[in-house]
Amino acid sequence: MADTNQYCPGKKFRDPWDKAIVELEQRIREYPEDISAYIGLAEYYITLWCFGFLSRKESLPKAKEAAERAMRLDANSSAVHTVLGMLKLNDWDWAGAEQEFQNAIELDANDPKPHHWYALYLSAMGRHKQALSESMQAVAIEPSATYKTGLGSILYFAKDFDRMTEVMEEVVAQDPSFAPGYDWLGMAYVQLGRYEESIQVYQKAVALADGAAEVKAGLAHAYGIAGREAEARAILDELLTLSKKWYIPPVQIAFVYVGLGELEKTFDMLEIAYRERAWELVFLRVEPWFAHLHSQPRFVKLLKALHFPERTES
Repeated sequence: MADTNQYCPGKKFRDPWDKAIVELEQRIREYPEDISAYIGLAEYYITLWCFGFLSRKESLPKAKEAAERAMRLDANSSAVHTVLGMLKLNDWDWAGAEQEFQNAIELDANDPKPHHWYALYLSAMGRHKQALSESMQAVAIEPSATYKTGLGSILYFAKDFDRMTEVMEEVVAQDPSFAPGYDWLGMAYVQLGRYEESIQVYQKAVALADGAAEVKAGLAHAYGIAGREAEARAILDELLTLSKKWYIPPVQIAFVYVGLGELEKTFDMLEIAYRERAWELVFLRVEPWFAHLHSQPRFVKLLKALHFPERTES
């Protein structure tokens, strides 16, 4: 894991996860048969990867090792199968991921986590009605800001931005300190053309997330779409500078470029992301910010390379 005693983008936001990893590693040293510690360790490493704090090589091998040890301890654990599904999704093993999430739900239908992750999988596959059903089940089991934000993301990928806005406004009212809530609300406002409101909530998200690159890139995208080019480029320059020292997900930089209308640089970053097997590419086919690129040859090539299954619903 990176040296988190130094400042890094979003350090205060990621600190709880880093501390949890240290505690779980200590727990494993003391109690090597504690399956929950291995599951938690795998989940935290996957989370740091998905939030763009660690590179794939820094995070996923450790997550896989922990998941495999948990699997050896209990092959019938719903939580283990959920983690395996998360890992297969990150490996673009579409069929394998779906099977693991289904296994997890069959083993424990009252755990919101496999419903949440299965919803994300279904959304990425363009199976939006099924995704919405699974996400709503997760929220019904645990109506937390986290799972409601998951529901907001499903509505985002389904392009139901009015309903997404309602959900995300409810999230930030429920938990005013929850950075992802403002992040996704900013995305909803962008899609509705409410640019100044989007910028305001994105600024709140950036502050709460301690300048995390994933959130700052969204703010820069909003600036670009709103025609505030100088502010967008200032963040772009900052992210490019930070990327010389810290891992900055290339898709996040692509989001800034596409907001500025620089398509060739957008594709350059997406192709780097493909070589890195970036997390965000799981949603490439359904990402609204890239919807206008689908007829572009470089985008078509990327979609083909990901080998998404054919859509089974509109």
